[in-house]
Amino acid sequence: MLIFISSGLKAQSDTGFEKYHTNREVQQMLNEFSSGNAKLHNIAESPGGEPITVLEIGANLSDVPAIFVGANFEGNVPLATEGALYLAKLLMDSTAYTKNVKWYIMPQPNPDASAVYFSALKTGQATNLFKINNDGDEATNEDGPDDLNGDGLITQMRIKSIEGSYIVSKEDARLMKKADKKEGERGAYKVLTEGFDNDKDGLYNEDGTGGINVGIAFPHLFPYENKEAGLFAGQTPEVYGILRFIFDRPEISMVYTLGTSNFCLVPPKGGRKGDANLDKLKIPRRYASMLNADANKTYTMNEAIELFKAVVSPGTEVTASLVASCLSLGPATNPLEDDLVFYEKYAEAYKKYLKAKDFSTETLDPVPAKDGSFELWAYYHLGVPSFSMQLFSVPKVKEEAKKEEDKDASDDKKKKEEKPDKKDELSEKDKTLLAYSDAELDGAGFVAWTKVDHPDFDEVEVGGYAPYLETTPKADKIEPLLATQLPWLLQLSNELPEFAIADKKVTDMGGGIFKLELYVANNGALPSPISMGQRNGQPAPVILTLDGDMELLEGKLRTPVGAIGANQVKKYAWLLKASKNTSITAGIESAVFTDVVEQIKIGG
Repeated sequence: MLIFISSGLKAQSDTGFEKYHTNREVQQMLNEFSSGNAKLHNIAESPGGEPITVLEIGANLSDVPAIFVGANFEGNVPLATEGALYLAKLLMDSTAYTKNVKWYIMPQPNPDASAVYFSALKTGQATNLFKINNDGDEATNEDGPDDLNGDGLITQMRIKSIEGSYIVSKEDARLMKKADKKEGERGAYKVLTEGFDNDKDGLYNEDGTGGINVGIAFPHLFPYENKEAGLFAGQTPEVYGILRFIFDRPEISMVYTLGTSNFCLVPPKGGRKGDANLDKLKIPRRYASMLNADANKTYTMNEAIELFKAVVSPGTEVTASLVASCLSLGPATNPLEDDLVFYEKYAEAYKKYLKAKDFSTETLDPVPAKDGSFELWAYYHLGVPSFSMQLFSVPKVKEEAKKEEDKDASDDKKKKEEKPDKKDELSEKDKTLLAYSDAELDGAGFVAWTKVDHPDFDEVEVGGYAPYLETTPKADKIEPLLATQLPWLLQLSNELPEFAIADKKVTDMGGGIFKLELYVANNGALPSPISMGQRNGQPAPVILTLDGDMELLEGKLRTPVGAIGANQVKKYAWLLKASKNTSITAGIESAVFTDVVEQIKIGG
């Protein structure tokens, strides 16, 4: 009995959230989840031989929308993996959010990089084990970092050199800063990643183990100049498997990403150059006469759509995607204004949600989504709402309360205190990280500079910020962080578009001819599709269908519903010839959302 109890306690511990889980433990948990209404899909194998799996919750459901959740694409945010597992457990324990929605959850898309957190040598790397010759010589993976001080962490080395461009910060001797020549400062150190020049090419740690960073290897704004992204999007099997899996499932109507960006809190950023201004479109002269447009004038997208409608064949649907293609506008690179409306609305709601839970957002700002990231690809290419969440960020330093006697200080002195000289002051990020390391980690977040012997240099010290400092809190923080924030994603799942035939009207025009009017409603809190979906023609269109014993005089048997805003209604009309008391079938057909079928009696 004692053996049975102890083994039971061990099993419970392995599936709890009081620690970070290895790749093997993650797969064990997913296998435990995959029973009954859940199914585990093996979609790829990493270059290191690790499985890439997706847990489908709601496998017995059909004709329902789905939400895809991906976590820890860069592999160096283990808390994100825990978040995906925790979310899966929440869904498995309750039917409230799985009744009419299917979920696909992928906790570990970059297991090769994820494994490094649990290795004897922690580098914080985001690359997998795909063999890439970064320095273009005849060998691969021959010059990675080396643990010179034997602490199991790869940090930095500062090298005393008259050719150096760094000096020790006057504000905190732990930090290095670029020498400012304008201020008469002269560099005294070189700063490199901890290691040797193993291949003797004069470069240090430029060709380490692996690889491709799965988190920046997706098609949108693929960073060709970054060797860690690979040669092309989908080159590495993890990314190709994810792309294939999602494209094969058109029912995916919303995407969540757990990592370092946070669209839940901060709407996607714009400002990228090269994006067409959809409020000031120029019509090329070769199209202007055909469209009866003025080539010297600018048009909004809606105005351009009306110009196209006037010249296309009857029944042709003119969309923003069609106009963008004809006018050669190129791909969108900035979020569209109409979409920012709902992003900003939900960001404000999320802040109120966190405030009600007494959860502070006074932390370092989330990292903007990177070019080639999964969350950007989901928004720009799939054309669906893409929300990301950063589950942990280092709390900012709280300013000390001013002393009572300071209240009587002069205005000039106050201004000086509020706006100190910035020249030598530490950045907010450095202040925050150092304070967090000292207060929460007993200084372990920063490795003190220690002299080491190096074959290539006379004076070398190793130290600097420890890997995973910014992304990975202590294990006892895991469950409180997840339990507070992740329910918000469940709430967002209730915002999906939902179609219905809100009303119908049949008018007898005489002579066996009837006018049929149908009112199609989107009862959800999100538009369908979002503006980016309209721009790029994604996802699959919703179709309004008619079927029965009738002759259609005006209108089509299959009519694209087009865009419908949140909680909005659109009217569609047909003229048809039919016998009285004939019953026809009206339907809303969708590869994404639940189909709707309604019987309509004509003339009865």
